[in-house]
Amino acid sequence: MYKKIAEFLSAQGMAVTKNTAYGIVRGYETNVAYNAIGTFPVVFHISFHATDGQRGAIASVLQGARLKFFTMQFTPFGISFGINDLTGNRLVKRLPSILDLVYGALTSNEVSGAEYCPICGNKLSEDSKYYEIGGATIRIDGECVNQINTVITEENKQFDAAPDNYLLGFFGALIGAVVGGLCSAALYAVGFVSALSAVIAVLLGAFLYQKFGGKPNKGMIVIVSLTTLAVMEISTFVIYLVASGIAANQAGLAMSALDAFLYCMRDAEFSRAFYLDLVLTFVFSALGVGLEIYYLAQKIKRAKAIGGDDQQK
Repeated sequence: MYKKIAEFLSAQGMAVTKNTAYGIVRGYETNVAYNAIGTFPVVFHISFHATDGQRGAIASVLQGARLKFFTMQFTPFGISFGINDLTGNRLVKRLPSILDLVYGALTSNEVSGAEYCPICGNKLSEDSKYYEIGGATIRIDGECVNQINTVITEENKQFDAAPDNYLLGFFGALIGAVVGGLCSAALYAVGFVSALSAVIAVLLGAFLYQKFGGKPNKGMIVIVSLTTLAVMEISTFVIYLVASGIAANQAGLAMSALDAFLYCMRDAEFSRAFYLDLVLTFVFSALGVGLEIYYLAQKIKRAKAIGGDDQQK
C-alpha cells in the first residue's frame, strides 16, 4: 500500500496488512482496499444497518457534495466508496474531508454502528463471528448468515438448472463481434489497428449473449472471446478483398473481388502487408479480449455461501 495512505489509515486506528486495512473508525466497522492500478485505487467499505430513508438521506448528502474522483454505492452490508486523484499526495490530503463528510452523514442520520448487525440491525452478541465477504471483513449475526445462505443456495440452484442456450447466445455474440469488425474496418480505413474494436465487440457481445437468452457463465466468456477473435480476423480479410476488387475495377480488369485478391497475393509486398495486418489484428484483438475477460469473469461470479473455511475469520 502507498506509504502515506497506510500511515493515514493507521492514524485512524486501522490495522494495515499489505493492501488492505481493517478497524473501527468513528464507531463504524471499516475496511479499506488499495489497488494502485484501479480506476479508484482506494476503496472504503463501511458496515452498518440503515433503513431506506436513511440510505436516501446519506446518498443525498454525498451526491450533493459533487466530489471529484469519487464514486459510491450501497451494499447489502453498508456503503462502499472509491477515491482517486491526480497524484497520491493529493488523494491523501483529500481523505480527511471526505471521511468527515461520509461519517458525518452516517452519524447525523443516526445510523447504527459497529455494535449492531449490518443485516438485521440487532445488537451483536459475543458469539457473532467475522466473515470475509467480497474482500471485506464483516461481523454478522449468526441467524442472518443462515438466512443469507438460504437465499444464495436457492438462487444458485435456479441458475444451475436454467438452460445454457449456447446457440442463441452465440448469435448475440456474433452480432457484437460484427459491430466490432465494422469498427475495426473504419479504424483501418484511417490507418489504425486498435484493441478498441475488440473491447467493443466483447462488451456488446456479452451483453447481447445474455439478451438472446445465453447464460452468463464461463461458456459465455469462451464463446464471446473466440467469436470476437474470428470475426476480427475475417474483417481484415474482407478489407483486403474489397480493396483488391476496387483496384481491379479501377485498372479495367474484369474479375471478381476474390480473383483480384488472389492475383494481388502474387505480389510479395501485398501479401506481406496482408499477413502482417492479420498478425497485428490478432494481437490487438487478443489484447482487447484479454482486457475484458477479467472484467467479465468478475461480473458473472456467483455468490458463495457465507461461513466457509475460506471466509470465516
